[in-house]
Amino acid sequence: MVRTGEGCANRFIKGIIMSNSNNAVAQGLERILSELADSCPVERARLEAAARILTVARRADGLHLPASEATRAVAEILRHWEFGAVTALEYADTLPEAVLERLLRAAPAWAAAANRALAKPDRHAA
Repeated sequence: MVRTGEGCANRFIKGIIMSNSNNAVAQGLERILSELADSCPVERARLEAAARILTVARRADGLHLPASEATRAVAEILRHWEFGAVTALEYADTLPEAVLERLLRAAPAWAAAANRALAKPDRHAA
């Protein structure tokens, strides 16, 4: 599902008019308002959090994590990301709402398991 945030944007920027687009401050504000118009700030934050989780999970993909619902959820969602074709944010934006929720709910337990795996000394090191 692609989220446009048009309803949210209408609530946030209704009636805002930029009169001086040559001014650097005004240009910066225009850029921010355009970003807000593209998605609701809360929804944007959720997508950015999901993208961050996916990026970290990809970097930690070689860790041997204990089997749990959280580790399975993150691994399954990560497995479907074609990271050479789309960015993490683009992938997160295409996730169905239920899958996005599953990823966000699983992230804390997954991160704790990954952190424990990193803290264990490598028993095979010379």
